[in-house]
Amino acid sequence: MAQDSTQQRPVRRFYSAELKAQVIQACQQAGVSVAGVAMSHQINLNTVHRWIREERQRALPGKLQHNAPAFVAIELQPPSVGEMGSRALSPLEPQASTLTDIRIEIKRPTGSVTVSWPLEASASCAAWLREWLR
Repeated sequence: MAQDSTQQRPVRRFYSAELKAQVIQACQQAGVSVAGVAMSHQINLNTVHRWIREERQRALPGKLQHNAPAFVAIELQPPSVGEMGSRALSPLEPQASTLTDIRIEIKRPTGSVTVSWPLEASASCAAWLREWLR
């Protein structure tokens, strides 16, 4: 039952780390086509795209540590006695005389977004924020 086959099984190609780095660097040059670089090295385009994606993922943790802090401390000033009136407010209780809107500001390197929400609709603001942060 065994058949002699004249076709050989394809050999899996191995690419050195130096070649991978050279190809990735060539692809990052301005005006260069990734497909053109892949063809010039006789490498499958999908393989080159995978190398680029893997390199980007390897570089990502280092960028996050230096560019985007995980925690931003905000200094809050306690309300003065005149603002509190005759009774003490809890830290979570809004002061009706000073708050009119909920203001959310999101800053990114590419720009910032500020959202103002009416205080009366705080429940819908909380729902929107939960969905947006998902």
